[in-house]
Amino acid sequence: MSFRFKALMAVALVVLTTLTVYWRFDRGRESVLTLAAGPTDGEAFTLALAIAEVTHRYNPGIRIEVLETQGSGQNMALVENGRVDLAAVQADTTAPTARLIAPLYPDAFQLLVAEASAIESVADLRGHKIALPPRSGGQYHSFWFLAEHYDLTPSDLTALPMSAEAAALALEVGAVDAVFRVRAPGNTAIRRIIERIPSRLVPIDQGSAMRLRRPSLETGIIPKGSYRGYPPLPDDDLPTADVPRLLIAAADLDPSVVATITRVLFERRRDLVSRTPLAGFITAPNLTVGVFLPIHPGAQRYYDREKPSFIQENAEPIALGLTFLVLVGSGLLRLTSQRRKTRLDDYNRELLAVWHLAADTDDRDQLLRHRDTLMGVLGKVVDDAEEGRITAEGFNIFSFTWESVYESIRDRLFLGGRTEGRGGPDE
Repeated sequence: MSFRFKALMAVALVVLTTLTVYWRFDRGRESVLTLAAGPTDGEAFTLALAIAEVTHRYNPGIRIEVLETQGSGQNMALVENGRVDLAAVQADTTAPTARLIAPLYPDAFQLLVAEASAIESVADLRGHKIALPPRSGGQYHSFWFLAEHYDLTPSDLTALPMSAEAAALALEVGAVDAVFRVRAPGNTAIRRIIERIPSRLVPIDQGSAMRLRRPSLETGIIPKGSYRGYPPLPDDDLPTADVPRLLIAAADLDPSVVATITRVLFERRRDLVSRTPLAGFITAPNLTVGVFLPIHPGAQRYYDREKPSFIQENAEPIALGLTFLVLVGSGLLRLTSQRRKTRLDDYNRELLAVWHLAADTDDRDQLLRHRDTLMGVLGKVVDDAEEGRITAEGFNIFSFTWESVYESIRDRLFLGGRTEGRGGPDE
């Protein structure tokens, strides 16, 4: 076994060992992410827990810690300040740098009043007290957008931000006349209020008009019987406005990690739905409708997984171009080969001319001049071979012919020298 072979084997072993150690180290590393989800009584928090559990189950290298917050406004601020990696937010929340992973489910504007209340529309809130979500949440700002649409100002009503539990108690004791929330139909917290207090939902029937000013909104309904099957509550499909709840990520979050999370959302749907039915509403982004956040590159990588590559998409023109290049290349090779052959033929003709001239004379001086000519031809051929103007095969053929002519001249010089009583051809 040669020393060179042993050295190559040693280098290969070192490289293989290094790659194995790196692979194991890389697999052993855990990416720990934080997801700002909202209040614990919200659907976003429940779905965030499901996403965290299922992601870690199938990808042990990714662990997501779910953080309780006051809502979309705070969540977005945490993402923008670099304090969390992921967040669940309403689509109408301002997002300067965050990037979209996927719409999770639609949140509905819901206005709840006591069953005996005289409030029949949003406009009837004038002069009444209303329990709102905390100021830091997107729901709070959604209410004031809704109120403005109905020409209500802060001076027209009394708005009291409070938690869901406090709102239920306030409505029960008559401290407020209505409760506003932006939650998925069937929301648990709203259901608890309805179970404690005879209540009803007020229709919000101008969703299409509001969408003219805020395209992130969608017209929606709260389905009949969402909160009670018999007697149904609401007693018919109730018009409202929807705003998509989004899963977003920091713009600089590792694209490979985001791609993995996106894959979980769509390829582990059964596991997610078994934890919360809302996971069944997760969809791919449609940037022409409602949601205008740029998609995170990692999520885009997943969405583009079935798109044809550039080569597949342009197979015909690429094939045509390659065919053209092959034809051009073949032509150039033939032309180059022909030029090399022509050059070699010219040199071979020079050799034959020298041979004929040498064969027709016994004069030593002329034979020496022919030999010098022969050496000059050899020099030119060597130069052309070094410059690639003659192939190695062509040079070998030329060498054979040249040696034959050279031997012929040398023999004639030797014979002529013996006849004339002189020395050899080198004298």
